[in-house]
Amino acid sequence: MNALLARNVPSVLLILAIPVLLLGCETMQQQSATENYDEARNQTEKTSFNVTFNYDDSLVVDDSYVATQYYEGTAKVGRVEVTFQAGLNEQAGELAMEMEQHIAHVERHFGRALETPVRAYLLRRDTMPGTVTGGFAPTNSVFQFPLFTVEGDEDFETIRAGNPFYPYMFIHELTKLSLVDPARPPLILADQKTSPLTKTNYLTRWFREGLANYAEFLVYEKLRERVVEGEEDVALSSFESNHVFQQPLSALATVGPELFNWSQFDDPSHDRDYLNAAMGLFILLEHRFGEGAIRKVMDTLEEQYYVDGQVIINAINSTLNTDVQQMVQGFDLMTAGTQASPLTPATAKNFGLAVEQGLYVNALTETGAARAAGVQRGDVIIGVNRRNVTNNLDYEMALLDAQDHGNLYFTVDRLGERHTLGVKVNIPTITATGALGGVGGGGVISGNVMGFSGTE
Repeated sequence: MNALLARNVPSVLLILAIPVLLLGCETMQQQSATENYDEARNQTEKTSFNVTFNYDDSLVVDDSYVATQYYEGTAKVGRVEVTFQAGLNEQAGELAMEMEQHIAHVERHFGRALETPVRAYLLRRDTMPGTVTGGFAPTNSVFQFPLFTVEGDEDFETIRAGNPFYPYMFIHELTKLSLVDPARPPLILADQKTSPLTKTNYLTRWFREGLANYAEFLVYEKLRERVVEGEEDVALSSFESNHVFQQPLSALATVGPELFNWSQFDDPSHDRDYLNAAMGLFILLEHRFGEGAIRKVMDTLEEQYYVDGQVIINAINSTLNTDVQQMVQGFDLMTAGTQASPLTPATAKNFGLAVEQGLYVNALTETGAARAAGVQRGDVIIGVNRRNVTNNLDYEMALLDAQDHGNLYFTVDRLGERHTLGVKVNIPTITATGALGGVGGGGVISGNVMGFSGTE
């Protein structure tokens, strides 16, 4: 018996030591996180950053490239400068004005200044570059990026529609930069790898990327308003419509509470789902708790010295009187039972369609709400519940709204004629914390009960 015990002592000691080792590693990580945070808070200037590009051509744009170009002048509006080449002064002025308006719109919504100055270079080429690589040197004083125009097609709308970095990525990066200024709390750091064996997981990626993606969404909605109100005789281009993330709400329903454990060190193949889901969380928060919910959370976070993922979760819960993890756990997005793809002018012409924007219905499920309403294969969905639909993001936003009241109606173009088709769907249950229950497959009760059948 004693011999058996003696043989097993090393194994017993190892088992007993494992919890101690794990606790020690966790304590070391917490200490490292606190030390890194204290160091960042004590800096006198915001974190420096560099801007890199990856479009589709051999063109390299960096400090030396822009320094060798000839410029006619610089248009300046507020904190935005657009340095332009010959004959592009009017376009540069419009760009500078619109950028400043986008920044001010996001600031008003978040209650937080995006203070980093912006400098864009408006460059003329014979053809629009498919890909651009390179970047500008690290700086903490100005955010720089290039914009391109093509000789012979230099109007403002073409410039805006043809540049991948504008307007969404530019407002995305400015928003994230506003979170790393030690002089203006909250300071929200990214996860860090300080050595091959030491990783500091603040688990704030969902918040940083979500806030920045939501800033993109705010700009997108503003551009949609311009089109819907008819202030300008131009629709959003396919690029403008689709560059912003397209499946935020369905991704949130799929990813669920795992979103809050998303780290810089996770498998990058999952990033797109998590980036969509992070944006979906912010959309859902404002949908459930009203416009200004994000601003209230930011106000709460400004009172915190140390901010990590759990601190942010606690701030959301206390500010909005909710349980955000439970809310996400219980969230589901209605599915209308359509397989549809966004139209472009080219695909619309190829199919011989009368409209150039909308969702082309490729197929329908047998039991979905769309089929029950009367939607057919080959229809183009151009509106849902009075919301114009040009892409999947518009579609998801309309389905989210439909979950509030149980009425779902589609405006479709069918062989050049416009039809409005309605259906009643189950309203998902909402818990005291604001969590949404699932409605699965559209949850059809009965078809065409809204009086919206027929031809307009």
